[in-house]
Amino acid sequence: MEKQLKYYIPDREISLAEKIKRLVLKREWPVWDFPRIIQIQTVAACNAHCVFCPHGKTKNPLPKGRMDWDLYRAIIDECTRYRMWRISPYLMNEPLMDPEIGERIRYISSRKKFPTYTKINTNASLLTEEMSRDLIDSGLDILTCSVHGIDKEKYESTMVGLRLEQVLENIDRFLELQKKLKRKKPELRVTMVRTKLIEPDVPKILSYWKKRGVKVSIRPMSNRVNAKVASLGINARPLEPFDWCVRMMQQAYVNVRGELLLCCNDWEQTTILGDVRKQSIREIWNGEKYNDIRRRFLAGKWKGLLCAACRMQRE
Repeated sequence: MEKQLKYYIPDREISLAEKIKRLVLKREWPVWDFPRIIQIQTVAACNAHCVFCPHGKTKNPLPKGRMDWDLYRAIIDECTRYRMWRISPYLMNEPLMDPEIGERIRYISSRKKFPTYTKINTNASLLTEEMSRDLIDSGLDILTCSVHGIDKEKYESTMVGLRLEQVLENIDRFLELQKKLKRKKPELRVTMVRTKLIEPDVPKILSYWKKRGVKVSIRPMSNRVNAKVASLGINARPLEPFDWCVRMMQQAYVNVRGELLLCCNDWEQTTILGDVRKQSIREIWNGEKYNDIRRRFLAGKWKGLLCAACRMQRE
C-alpha cells in the first residue's frame, strides 16, 4: 500500500526544491498557505433527517437564514484569486433549499480559474425540472446526489422525510434533460454512506446506476462527532479514531454567518477560528489559533480538540 501523504507546519520559509525533496523522500508536504477546498453554507436548512446525520440531533441548532450576498461575493472574490481545487457552496445543509443557488454558482463560474471546479451535494428531493435547468445553466461541474440505497423501505428509514420514488424520478428527469440539451456538465454522481442496511444491496445498487451511466461512491461512515449518531450501531465496519484526517490542512468551512469552522463535522459550532466579515480567509487560515490546533493534531495531542471525539470507518 502506498504511504499516505502527511502534512507538516514549516518553522521557516522553504524553497520549492526542499518541498519536493521531502515529498519524494518522506511523502510529506507543508500545510497549504490557502485552503485547496472550501465549503460555504449559503443556507442553514435541510428537509431530511437522515439517521447518520446530526441534523436535528444537536444541542445547538444551526443559525437560521441565508448568507448575505455581499458576504458571499467577498468570499468568492478572495477564493478565486487562488487556484483552488474546489469551491462548494454547501455545508451541513441541503443546498437546493437556497432558491438562489444557481445564481451563486454562476458567480463562481464567472470568476474561477483552472483547475478550480464547483460541486454541491444534494439529496435530490428538490431537483425539479426548473432547478435542473438552473443548475445545468449555472456552470456547475459536479452534482453529487446522496441516495442511500435502492430498496424503498431501507432508503426511507435511513433518509427520513424523503420518498425514494420521487428522488429517482428527479434524477432520471435531470439525466434526460441534460441529454436533450446536449450538455455534459454538471456530471451527476451518486454517493452514499456504507451502513449495515446497504451493505447487502451493494451489487444491486451498482447495477442500477451503471445502467444510467452514473458513477457511484460508497463512503465510509463516521460518527460526525455526535453521540446520538454513534449510538445507532448502523456502521458496517468498526469506527476508529480518525487519525488519518487531513481536512484542517486542506479544507476551509464557512457557515452562514461567515464564521470559519474547524470541520464539516462541527455541527455544534464549537471551534470557530475566525470571522470572514472581519478578517480575510487567508489571515484566519494562517493564524496562530489554527496552526496551534494543527500542531496538536499532528503530534497526536487531541485532548480538548473536536477531533478527540471523531470516529471513522476505514475502507
